[in-house]
Amino acid sequence: MRDARLRFIVRTPHEVVFDAPVTSARALTETGHVGIRPRMEPVVLPIEAGLIVARTDGGVAFVGSAGGLLASDGTEATLFTPLGVAGTDPTVIQQALNQALTEPGSELAFRAKLGKLEGRILTQLHRRPGEPPILAGDLR
Repeated sequence: MRDARLRFIVRTPHEVVFDAPVTSARALTETGHVGIRPRMEPVVLPIEAGLIVARTDGGVAFVGSAGGLLASDGTEATLFTPLGVAGTDPTVIQQALNQALTEPGSELAFRAKLGKLEGRILTQLHRRPGEPPILAGDLR
């Protein structure tokens, strides 16, 4: 019989902020909350900034995240995020996350630039014939 737990990892570019076996986890996506469970179908999902609830053998753990990419194969799920804070008190986690999100660091500045670039790409894709293209120097 296979294990009824899933290894859930939250990884930033600098550290692993959470790594534990969980019976389930819940994260926010653009279309709503998604459940992550052991033996689920393999999936890759973009995760929105917010609070992730993870149920462990010891109770409930919370992870605040700046959003990112979640990949799961049914036995292990990893969230790659520029910023993560873990603990057992959702209020403390939310306050720490809010504070970190208001202090721009290199990863958050990168996300802001990436968002601008994505907007410019969409603008470029929707431009009318005959309009001049957006040049790389215009991406300030």
